[in-house]
Amino acid sequence: MRSFRRLGTALFFIGALIAILVAVGSAWADYEGLSYFATGAAYDPLHGLRCPVLLSQGDVGVVSLSFQNPTDKSIEPFYEVEVSGLTATRQLEGRLVVDPGMTQDAAWTVDAGDVDLGYFIFVKADVLPVAGYHTRQATCGILVVPLPGPTGDSTLFLMVTVSALCMLAGLILPVIGVAPAEAAKFDREASTPWRRLIQTLGVTSALAMLAGLAGWWLAALVLCAICLLLLVISLRYAKF
Repeated sequence: MRSFRRLGTALFFIGALIAILVAVGSAWADYEGLSYFATGAAYDPLHGLRCPVLLSQGDVGVVSLSFQNPTDKSIEPFYEVEVSGLTATRQLEGRLVVDPGMTQDAAWTVDAGDVDLGYFIFVKADVLPVAGYHTRQATCGILVVPLPGPTGDSTLFLMVTVSALCMLAGLILPVIGVAPAEAAKFDREASTPWRRLIQTLGVTSALAMLAGLAGWWLAALVLCAICLLLLVISLRYAKF
């Protein structure tokens, strides 16, 4: 039925927009974090820094750093952490004892008191030279929004879930309650430019959201740019 098709198309676009919003927000925070701590010095990348993507004003977030020891001897890497702040950054440091082939974690908390540039918390972690490795560094950014009640994690989970459900409903609703002849026609249209455009938009927006959540800010921003182009084209030829 035509009403189901219109509803499905509208829900699909809503789901894609939410995915793009999540991708832009997470990628923007990580990019700002990279710029916030930029000094011009180049260090090897440090893998293992984990930050929340989204926090509310009342949230206390946990940031963790995982360090893996691939050698056959125990090592004691020394780490230095810098957390953003409105008036001054906060400095943390510590030493880990990591047995051969094992992974050791360090964790600390961040909250609204660490916000700078209006809506962000930035974290930088350095691990000094150890066991043949040069100094390694990683940064991340956390978007802080004035949510009235729910936590950042629950809000993010809700946005991701709603996005996926809306896009799924957008693909299913157009075939609900249609006559066999209409259903056959809908199947034949699967390879039309309009349907291929919609399918590409759905896949690209989902990939952009996943890239943003994974901290791959550059890939997320590139995919978002492609999504916006597809969105403009698809809205022009939308079959409501």
